[in-house]
Amino acid sequence: MNSKPVCILILALFICSHAANLMSNGDMEHGDGPADSVKYTSVSFLRIFDGIFINSGKTFIFNYGLNSALMIGGTYAIVQTGGDWKFRQYAYNNDWVPNAGAPAVMTGGIGPVLVPLSLYGIGYYNEDSKIQTAGVALMQATIISTALTTGIKALTSRKEPHIWGDDRREESEELSRDWKFGFFERVPFDGWPSGHTSAAWAMAATLTEFYPDNIPLAIGLYGYATYMAVGVSTNIHWLSDGWAGAFFGYAVGKTVSRHFIEKDKNRKVSLVVLPDRFMVVWAL
Repeated sequence: MNSKPVCILILALFICSHAANLMSNGDMEHGDGPADSVKYTSVSFLRIFDGIFINSGKTFIFNYGLNSALMIGGTYAIVQTGGDWKFRQYAYNNDWVPNAGAPAVMTGGIGPVLVPLSLYGIGYYNEDSKIQTAGVALMQATIISTALTTGIKALTSRKEPHIWGDDRREESEELSRDWKFGFFERVPFDGWPSGHTSAAWAMAATLTEFYPDNIPLAIGLYGYATYMAVGVSTNIHWLSDGWAGAFFGYAVGKTVSRHFIEKDKNRKVSLVVLPDRFMVVWAL
């Protein structure tokens, strides 16, 4: 039996639990948690669909469209200067490089699902509605990131770099400029932008918006997101795929988290759960 998936799952569970502790401790230190004796307000998991279409559209114009411009402009610059091809050749000719990036590929599909579900469950168990809301927001960010990056890949159909694994091929011709614009000209799997990277940056941007004063959490999340961008670029993606995914995911995370935070500030109806009963509360 291959032990790698099991080890990765255990590591992810540890990270989720530690992150939740950091969040809870940060809240109590800043007077925003159980220490304030705030009554627990249940958060419906169906809130993952709250504003999902509006937030999807707002992602493209986040930061006045600057992130979208940096995605495209940065990719063009990296491709035209030969950065993609040089990085690809270096990774191809040095086996330790794609091997070092392999954990990014393996965890990239697990973390964006496991982390929000874990946070929602931990928040429910600890009666912490803020952690629950963060989990719900993160799940929406994951859905938006995955759906939109897959759609963009289907429209741009960029050829993969063939660096690693069964797809490893020795290429003498420069492939980084091989795009087929249209619809489903190629299978939207390893194209532009990187979905792994986008999801990781969406997670970092979402949770740091909920916990802006938690420096250790921010360092850990953005460190992991940066590793994800570079890691997948050493095996299944071009370097510019990681670049674009980072800016796109950041826009997704910030858009979604601000939607939920602002809506909770203005919420008038809430469900309060007590040990022996529950109440619907209307705030005047």
